[in-house]
Amino acid sequence: MLTATLNTHLGAFHLTTELAAESGKTTVLLGESGSGKSTILRLLAGLLDLEDGRIVVDGITYADSEKRLLVPAQERPFGYVFQDYVLFPHLSIFENVAFGLRAQRIARPIVRARVEQALEQVQLAGLASRRPGQISGGQQQRVALARALVLQPRLLLLDEPLSALDIQTKRETRQELRRILAQAGITTVLVTHDYLDALLFGHHIVVLDHGQVIQHGSQQDLMERPHSSYVAELVGLNFLRGRVVRYETDALCALAFGDGQSGQGVELEATLEDTQSTTGKPQMGEEASVVVDPRSVTLHHNPPDGSARNLLRGEIVQVIPVVSGAQGHMRVTLRVDALPHLFTAEVTSASVTHMGLQEGILIYATFKAVEARIYAG
Repeated sequence: MLTATLNTHLGAFHLTTELAAESGKTTVLLGESGSGKSTILRLLAGLLDLEDGRIVVDGITYADSEKRLLVPAQERPFGYVFQDYVLFPHLSIFENVAFGLRAQRIARPIVRARVEQALEQVQLAGLASRRPGQISGGQQQRVALARALVLQPRLLLLDEPLSALDIQTKRETRQELRRILAQAGITTVLVTHDYLDALLFGHHIVVLDHGQVIQHGSQQDLMERPHSSYVAELVGLNFLRGRVVRYETDALCALAFGDGQSGQGVELEATLEDTQSTTGKPQMGEEASVVVDPRSVTLHHNPPDGSARNLLRGEIVQVIPVVSGAQGHMRVTLRVDALPHLFTAEVTSASVTHMGLQEGILIYATFKAVEARIYAG
């Protein structure tokens, strides 16, 4: 179990956060470049000085600013896999993996046994005599992982472990890395900017922005209740923040978006996800969050008649294929004056062709109130 309170400055950048990682599981730090992900890893590893805070792993304290305790990086039983692996090109795979053990002056027979075990663990036993330049990028990644695992660490730190790989190699390596981490059973903190990696590896996901944790939880937590447009975009949802103006029923709520006085406002209706909870029910006049699945949005050239209560008018700014999920689908992104963020619909490629959807044209988007979920916060 890892618990950490971290507070430090790097020039104008200020990182302040609390972090917990469950024993034997993988916690993912997710965020854009510059959000503080790698800084957290370096603080945990002792490669950066901690101005204020505390780092505890399995009940042992490795840093405590109040007690002026700071265990040096080389004395922390942590494994670190760097983004670019940092393998020694002139050493064999065996010697690369053995490097940390030899630095600890461990007896040769023990070094050999543990290196062989680590290479077997990552399925590279037959490549021990080769050098890094003689193996593939995916195999190099596994060598770097073996070098960390051979130390039998209490905590494993992985900094963008798949980012240096091409698309095909990354696809193949993902599943292998998942298998290795599951078998190792080591408390792991993995850094990524790729939400797919976060979904595949993360038992717990921590989302960072500008040195702050903006949300954390399971995959389901993030998908059901994103706290920001950034998180919503990661999980593929539209995220809106509006003011509650009335309740049509106990479960149906109307919200105002934009500036109604300037004529740029709009009202939308959404369904309260939990009608039984009083603490989670947004009150009249309060701001609330609404999420809409792009697959629930229908596009029209003219204002439609029908049961959909919600109508938006906007300019198409992007039409692109869906990267993952349903084949033959397109994401159509609109700029709506009343909304601060872009709004997205997911439709079939056939619909895009039939309607002649392209950048620059004005279009109407509708969705039913039951397809929009509202929650407090």
